[in-house]
Amino acid sequence: MKIRFARLLSRKIYYPLIVALLCFYFPLCAQDVSNNYKEADLNFVHDGDSIFGKLIIPKQKDRDKLPIIVFVHGSGPEDYSSSGNYNYLWEEFTKIGFACFSWDRPGVGQSQGKWYALSVEDRANEVISAINKLKTVDIIDNSKIGFWGISQAGWVIPKVAEKIKPAFVIAVSSPVTTAFNQELYRVESEMRADGFSKKDVQKAITYNRKLLKLIKENRPYESFLSLQKAVKGEKWTDNVIMGEEMVYNYLSIVLTKDSIPNLTHLNSPILAIWGENDLVVPPKKGFETYKKELKGNPNSVLKIIPNADHTLTLNLTGKRSETIARREQYKNNPKEIFALGYISIMTDWLKKNK
Repeated sequence: MKIRFARLLSRKIYYPLIVALLCFYFPLCAQDVSNNYKEADLNFVHDGDSIFGKLIIPKQKDRDKLPIIVFVHGSGPEDYSSSGNYNYLWEEFTKIGFACFSWDRPGVGQSQGKWYALSVEDRANEVISAINKLKTVDIIDNSKIGFWGISQAGWVIPKVAEKIKPAFVIAVSSPVTTAFNQELYRVESEMRADGFSKKDVQKAITYNRKLLKLIKENRPYESFLSLQKAVKGEKWTDNVIMGEEMVYNYLSIVLTKDSIPNLTHLNSPILAIWGENDLVVPPKKGFETYKKELKGNPNSVLKIIPNADHTLTLNLTGKRSETIARREQYKNNPKEIFALGYISIMTDWLKKNK
């Protein structure tokens, strides 16, 4: 896989396009990883594959049955902790009495399967399999199973809600358009932030449109390879998706069944959050679309966080390089990674929906 595609798949940054039953028991060696929670294995089976999951349990319980937050990953080969990016969230959520559940995406870590072979619909069914497993766990309050999801989860969670009504939803950096149009927005906004000319931006957009045409015409991978060779040497190629056959196959799955997320089933209490400086998902469009589509839901709360990027990292420009630099600088003090207000808005809202 080319290094530029690996960069798009970075587990430190979520990208909408790229970047998705065993007996339950608490092992005696359940890992103590923080002051507030411990981890216990909780695996489940989906579509014949064994999926490795972790139940995140508050060390101090204030009730027999726990409300739980199911973590729905963004795109890409995420492990259950998103390479440690979820740990601080688990600290804060378990502190207020919530359990959490997350898993290695298929083909990642200890999970079987192939994350890159799954459509949005497939991902939704995977989440439903996880929920069905949670319902067999004695300490979980089945009436209080909710979601936290970021980026591509904005397409997945509405699909789940068509079949299973969640107790609550926290949607972070959710897209409101098709995956292809979302990618066009990302390419243009990131390139403009990096100072590329209008001519170069247009060339990159044209490249994307040609890629979509190849997929719609069901052209073989060799056509994608030829497209990449045709733009070799252009200074903007690091800003578009390139890669080997697995990349092309994944894009074909995602873009063949590409649709706008249907928000009509999100009638549970919902908190939707965007970063003001998000260069991947347009925050104002997201806010206005959710406001319009959820006008019949009196329990919806929508927020745009100032000085925040797609990952809600404190970021004054939205640039990927600034995100990476801040996360590296504060990797031992994760409280300082996020934009002011992001964590407290979620925890204050969760307390009201406990």
